[in-house]
Amino acid sequence: MKNKKLIIRLILILGILILGRLSLPYIGKFLVAQDQPQHSDIIVVLMGSGPDRMLEAVDLYQGGYADKISMVRNYVSGYDLVLSKGVKIPHDTEVARMVATQLGIPEDKVLIIPGDSLSTQDEARRVRDYLRGRKDINSIIMVTSKYHSGRAKRIFLRAMSYMDREIRVISCPSKYDDFNPDNWWRDRENSKQVVQEYAKMAV
Repeated sequence: MKNKKLIIRLILILGILILGRLSLPYIGKFLVAQDQPQHSDIIVVLMGSGPDRMLEAVDLYQGGYADKISMVRNYVSGYDLVLSKGVKIPHDTEVARMVATQLGIPEDKVLIIPGDSLSTQDEARRVRDYLRGRKDINSIIMVTSKYHSGRAKRIFLRAMSYMDREIRVISCPSKYDDFNPDNWWRDRENSKQVVQEYAKMAV
């Protein structure tokens, strides 16, 4: 009798492990929102990563999907203090714009929206405020990292729902981002990104 119970428990544990292993890719894929690129009025690059996001935006611009790239100025702790001491260093958004211009994008086609944003929600609100004064913009391509794209798209759709018109949001995460949704648990950085994203969604 004891052996039978032990066998049943082992089978249950094995089944749980197998189901867990099979579900791991879906946990990663759920985070990614990948839309087919469509011609839009403006490209919005979310801050918080390296040049990989701007590289994708440049590809989309050069592919004719939009004729302007924008980003919201993000908050950088201690940046204003450093400037006040006479240190001259470029802001994150200025570095991103330098990447774009050195890759052939005209400087007047790269817009930095004021904001000192602290989160994706802040960025979405700042973009929404900007669009309220631009009735000619009715669609945006949102560029971010793969692991961040699903949550970011939901945030932007929610923010744009308060507009006086429909704003189409197309998610085109950067192909230069090395996040692998199919095998994220095999990489320490990918695993960290997955855990953080689910924690942020829960919040």
